[in-house]
Amino acid sequence: VITEKGVSDLAQHYLAKANITAFRRLRKTDNNRIARATGATIVSRTDEIQESDIGNGCGLFHMDKIGDEWFCFLDECKDPKACTIVLRGGSKDVLNEIERNLHDAMEVVRNVVYD
Repeated sequence: VITEKGVSDLAQHYLAKANITAFRRLRKTDNNRIARATGATIVSRTDEIQESDIGNGCGLFHMDKIGDEWFCFLDECKDPKACTIVLRGGSKDVLNEIERNLHDAMEVVRNVVYD
């Protein structure tokens, strides 16, 4: 279950008992990326959910700890239309430089593909 809003403690309890993971308070952009990668449809109300809205394009879900933070990974998607690149650096300056270099490299690839 993935939502941009909160999930009550009671709902979290029952979801955990059923071995269902719930992501709450995601940014709208992240929610859209997950929907695109898994083939899901974003719905506003739980009573409007249909079977066709459920994304089943994700082959593997796992959580890994990188540094001090936990990250969720949706791997082996059937027809992914989005991805995330995790960057790590020794300091903020190094990380900013890596991000600029990656952005430049992606622009070069875009120009080669579209020209």
